[in-house]
Amino acid sequence: MKRFWDPGISQTVLFVLGVFTFMVGSYQTLATGGMDGLYDNYWLFMVSFGCVIGLRYLRQRDKEAAAEAEAAQKTAAKAAAKPASKTGRKPKKKK
Repeated sequence: MKRFWDPGISQTVLFVLGVFTFMVGSYQTLATGGMDGLYDNYWLFMVSFGCVIGLRYLRQRDKEAAAEAEAAQKTAAKAAAKPASKTGRKPKKKK
């Protein structure tokens, strides 16, 4: 299925959202102060953490797809470089 946006935009959005929520959570925690500030803004840190995990997943999936494409390209290059015989077997030796 083809996406209507470039595949890199989803990684950019996750990165920006992760950094933004972490910065807002940090600021709100420091502004509130104490452990109450951390408890109140815990959800912001979890959203940030979820974005980072999603970003790592997308990057790993892209890396695996690139490796598979490279392997397929090497296989195709090897097949094109070998001369093809009609039967694909070695000729028998005559006695």
